[in-house]
Amino acid sequence: MELRGKRILITGANGFIGGRLAERLAAEAGARVRGLIRRQPDPSVETFQVALGDVTDADAMRVAADGCAAIIHCAALQGGKHRLADFRRVNVAGTINVLRAAREAQVARVIHLSTINALGVPPPANAHADSPLVFAGDFYARTKAEGERAAWNFARDHNLALTVIRPGCTYGPRSHAWTITPINRLRRKRPVLIGAGDGMCNAIYIDNLVDLIVLALEKDAAIGQTFIGTEGRGVTWREFYGAYARLLGVPVHAMPKWFALAVTLPFEMLARLTGYPSRVARASVEFYSHRVVFDIDKSRRLLGYAPRVSFAEGMARTAAWVASGNQKTKSEGR
Repeated sequence: MELRGKRILITGANGFIGGRLAERLAAEAGARVRGLIRRQPDPSVETFQVALGDVTDADAMRVAADGCAAIIHCAALQGGKHRLADFRRVNVAGTINVLRAAREAQVARVIHLSTINALGVPPPANAHADSPLVFAGDFYARTKAEGERAAWNFARDHNLALTVIRPGCTYGPRSHAWTITPINRLRRKRPVLIGAGDGMCNAIYIDNLVDLIVLALEKDAAIGQTFIGTEGRGVTWREFYGAYARLLGVPVHAMPKWFALAVTLPFEMLARLTGYPSRVARASVEFYSHRVVFDIDKSRRLLGYAPRVSFAEGMARTAAWVASGNQKTKSEGR
């Protein structure tokens, strides 16, 4: 698909991934970007035409999709004190609203962002793009798997050109989950490692993820396919957090896995009683402990994807942004 001059809608365009994607599609691909967002932005910092609304509002979604050649669905409910029904309303029903609007507007291509955690935590030892979905884990992972399943069912039923990308731990300037939060935890001397910290972090620098999304949008080989949004070269959590710790000049603290698992028990019991997510969960301990590096061979074969920013360079760029003191961050949710 030729992108220059095409109108492309990004849901969640004021989030971390959606915002960087909007910048690069406009500046490098010459696309005419429209962003579906929930609040009026500061006009001095946005690079897209604003469509106010929410993916849970079917009418707003239809208006936003009108006249667009493609939709990239980045919006999601990721965290916070919300019940499972709230996650499903956004991550499942909202996704169907996106696809329904795409069909009605005769949009040529839809890219849906899921998560590697939709394959389970811990993931299978040989996790790859065509590994089966796992409908378990925390509310976010579970509903992203449900949303992905619903998206594929809708696309098959209505002959919609859909591609799914499952991003890993996406870090870089303005990332809340994988830059701001790790830095804040290190500054507060919180434990950030489980055991020796030799679990694998399937990190991806933001511009490498954007490269993959753009390739999936451009290449017809991506239609009907799922891709893993990582770099295929996992780093340990000790390496990942260690890079931030060196920047701050602070030590990295750890806790034994047995102790971390024991701590989860009262929190998970409380979560079952209240219906809200557990503040500390067994799945989180497994996430920081497993040794799986996700296979990205499919992205290489079908799209010619190769991560061009190394881990060292990605962290250097992130460190420069942190050192600048300009740590205003875009939310990574809706």
